Amino acid sequence: MTQRAYLVGTERNFFRAGEPAEIVSVEFTAVWRRPARLVYRIRFPDGKEDLVPLDNFNRFQIISEKDVRAGNIPEVDH
Repeated sequence: MTQRAYLVGTERNFFRAGEPAEIVSVEFTAVWRRPARLVYRIRFPDGKEDLVPLDNFNRFQIISEKDVRAGNIPEVDH
């Protein structure tokens, strides 16, 4: 059984920290005028999308669709 993967920002300064967003793709793109790098394209339930660099791994957690349904959402560091 496969499940959708969700990204949750766990650092308080992360865009919409604590809100699960579905990972819709992994892309190689330029972000914020930096050289191109790998990013997650994420989509929040309201349709808003964002790009999250994979090398920011210490600022977010990846959780399963089952975790989202069960309310097992990582806490935001304060």
